Amino acid sequence: MQLKQAIFRAARSAGMFSILRDSPWRRRRLLIVCYHGVSMDDEHEWSPSLYVTQDRLRARLQALRDGGYTILPLADATERLYAGTLPPRSVALTFDDGAVDFERRALPVLREFNAPATLYLTTYYCLHRLPVFDTVLSYVLWKGRDSGADLASIVGSAQPMPVSPDSERNATRQRLREHAAALGLSAGEKDVLVARVAGRLGVNYDAIKARGTLQIMAPDTVRGLPGDLVDVQLHTHRHRTPIDHDQFVREIRDNDAVIRELRIGAPAPTHFCYPSGDYHGEFFDWLHECQVQYATTCVPDLVSRDAYPLLLPRLVDTMEQSALTFEAWASGFAALLPKRRAFRLDPERLTVGEAVRG
Repeated sequence: MQLKQAIFRAARSAGMFSILRDSPWRRRRLLIVCYHGVSMDDEHEWSPSLYVTQDRLRARLQALRDGGYTILPLADATERLYAGTLPPRSVALTFDDGAVDFERRALPVLREFNAPATLYLTTYYCLHRLPVFDTVLSYVLWKGRDSGADLASIVGSAQPMPVSPDSERNATRQRLREHAAALGLSAGEKDVLVARVAGRLGVNYDAIKARGTLQIMAPDTVRGLPGDLVDVQLHTHRHRTPIDHDQFVREIRDNDAVIRELRIGAPAPTHFCYPSGDYHGEFFDWLHECQVQYATTCVPDLVSRDAYPLLLPRLVDTMEQSALTFEAWASGFAALLPKRRAFRLDPERLTVGEAVRG
């Protein structure tokens, strides 16, 4: 990491960021930036790889403005990318899941900069007004990490289930998830389980719920999102990607039906984001069947016209990413360096004649 930062500093000092940013090479490419959440309280301390502060988001948009970047709606950006008509320094913004913090923390910043964004909405917890089980369980365990409590009695386990240190807490979280799955708990029953865990840890779960932390926006909130700034697109209904045709198609179609009902008058959704970045070769034909034209991943890179439309790379921005690194990606310089993450290819699943960038 320190070496890469040193390379970025040297490249910027040598003017390489500016040269590349204004090059024909960069003009033929699109940077898609991904955000998961904008912290309403301490979520960025709990999960700095998923949450940024509102100040950090504002700083990123200010950097894009200062650098003369063009922020496009993703739907427009992808069409212009493949048509070869992108404006210079093109960037698109995306937000995953559609949590309450998007409307309360991200949207004011988008308004401030008049920056359009695509919101990938997972819809089950939009209709069921409860915190998302997996994430709120992790958050509550983190909040209670200094309690010294043991949760074994909650699941009737003979083995200890501590919440500290981190490795033990992660094991405890997994055992609680397995317990809920084994019992086939409903969303409401899972919420009761989290409340019991919070009570044992001395965590005020009522306050977490009242604040809207880790909850998806309510239907009326989604309806009221400004169409000139926010384009609501597909992210599956239950934030799952089952490797079964019928179940997968159901996830997309349930998701699509809710979005169409909430965003009456908007174009039918044709963009999709793989939940947790989880994609498989089987999905491509199934997505085509559901009329999905473009799908984004969490693999970092700039998007070129050679990119397979159902495997578009995105830069996931986090609290752990420096301003220098963000600038390196915006200019395109970071895309030229070797990357630790690459696409897992499954070429035999693709239609004959379609190419996937490796």
